[in-house]
Amino acid sequence: MLSIVLSRINIFLLILVIGVGISLSILSYHYSGLTADQIGEIASNDIRSNAIIETDGLAKTLLHIIDPVSTNLEILSRIVNYSNIEGTNVIMDAVQNSTRSLTEGYYWIDENGRIVSISNVNSSIIASYSGIDLSNREYFVIPKETHASYYSSAIESIDKVPRLYISFPVLERSDEEVFKGVIVASIKIHELGRFLQSELAPQVAGNVGLMDKNGIIIYGSNPSLIGKYYLGEEFQSLVPEEIRGPYNSLLARSLKGSAGAEDLILFGGNKTTLTYQPVFIGGKYLWTLFVSSPHQLAAEVGVLINNQKNFSTLMILIIGAVALGIAFLILSWNKRLGSAVNSRTIELKDANNSLLRYNKLLESANEKLSIHDKMQKEFINIAAHELRTPIMPILGDAIYLERQFEEGKTEVMVDREQVSSIIRNAKRLRRLASDILDITKIESQSLKLNKEQFNLNDIILSSISDIKAQLLSSNPEQLENLTIIYEPKDIFVFADKNRITQVIFNLLSNSVKFTEKGSIEIMIKTESDTTDTNYVVVSIKDTGQGIDKDILPRLFTKFASKSFEGTGLGLFISKSIVHSHGGKIWAVNNHDYGATFYFKIPQQ
Repeated sequence: MLSIVLSRINIFLLILVIGVGISLSILSYHYSGLTADQIGEIASNDIRSNAIIETDGLAKTLLHIIDPVSTNLEILSRIVNYSNIEGTNVIMDAVQNSTRSLTEGYYWIDENGRIVSISNVNSSIIASYSGIDLSNREYFVIPKETHASYYSSAIESIDKVPRLYISFPVLERSDEEVFKGVIVASIKIHELGRFLQSELAPQVAGNVGLMDKNGIIIYGSNPSLIGKYYLGEEFQSLVPEEIRGPYNSLLARSLKGSAGAEDLILFGGNKTTLTYQPVFIGGKYLWTLFVSSPHQLAAEVGVLINNQKNFSTLMILIIGAVALGIAFLILSWNKRLGSAVNSRTIELKDANNSLLRYNKLLESANEKLSIHDKMQKEFINIAAHELRTPIMPILGDAIYLERQFEEGKTEVMVDREQVSSIIRNAKRLRRLASDILDITKIESQSLKLNKEQFNLNDIILSSISDIKAQLLSSNPEQLENLTIIYEPKDIFVFADKNRITQVIFNLLSNSVKFTEKGSIEIMIKTESDTTDTNYVVVSIKDTGQGIDKDILPRLFTKFASKSFEGTGLGLFISKSIVHSHGGKIWAVNNHDYGATFYFKIPQQ
């Protein structure tokens, strides 16, 4: 009787195990499918996100390579001299050499539409072009009528090669502006397109396109469409009929001067993300940059996920069959075997949890690498702008002085403003080079301190004096509207005098940059901690814009900047200097206006 009862219990347990196994298999299959869909969506979102970032970066790159050409044209339009054509030719040759990787040449055209000079071309060849009348060209007509710069769409030149033209009017200023011709730079569109395509990151497998604000194609993967209207028959005939409506609507939205990203479902269910970014020059919307990114990676991920799903299903069935055998053995084995199985199960769970933790750490590391890569790209753009800003005035003044020597003078007059401009911009370059050198020392852990005993009051007064002198030469109006408050107080510290001066000057410069008017208050005090260590605390409080909420969490990291007004290195360097002294640096937004920066270092 007892054996019959045990047999029934065993059968019931086997049926229960089978039922549980089937249920778990079904749940696992559905969970696997749900996870597969989520992974596929994550892959698509990653492609979309990368495409958006890449399009924004390409738009900024396009702006930065066009900007030097515009600057060169503006300078040339002001210094061309009909009485000294040879001297002007030398300058045009130098300008072309500085941008030869992008520009095909610079042209000087007189008020009648005749060529006066071409960069890097001798006078005999230029004479052969003198009979060509260019007065009907847009790059001549529009600057003549508007007295303003002109950026063309795709224009097919005499040699049937499409080019992009940028022109600035040459104006003679007396009682009124008199049109005296134009300075033109030509860019081969195919070269520009190849450059943009080469700048596309390898992980973004796509194509680059460029269209002007009127819907004229400037560059695309199909050269025959350059210069064509996107709603024209030639372009529309190449668009698949099933996506023509949504595609045209997308292009229409992209020409309104805003950025965006949208997905297109092609024939066969293939998906492509089209991202677009407007390009503004001089505050005017001129072009829209496109990047198309097919979801090839997401499709491949989907195939792998389905294979994994099938494999998981097979494994579940195998595990279920093995589980039945194990369940039967468990019923006949002793409790020690059950204990061993439970112990092994716990170990497997721990191993699985460890793998999950490692996966999360890897995801976090990848995210940090992505953020760091973006920050480096932003820093490159910012540093390029910071370097070009002081170089161009120095180059302009030097060209102006050289032109005077070429007129036969052995001595030239230099006014105080020119000298001040050259010195001011040279100092700006020196500061940027010094910051980059300090970053190198910090990264290589070779930053050394030369400590000495000095009065903190002296370097604060010196920094205030330097800031006021800097404002007096660069922005006297701000100096009149800004009050720097400091009550002198003698406090001696044992530290590196030059490095602490660098920290105070950086923090004070940062407050001045974001405080157009109002006040900046500097305070120093001493305090002790629980270990009876004496510290000197310096605070700089301003009434400026305050700290942006996106910047605040990473304020003292490298490249923390949201504009082209600085490199974002000063606060990182200051933090490294303070920490190397065994101190601390931090900042908070004030309750009313502005922000307050603090740092403290041991007094001895």
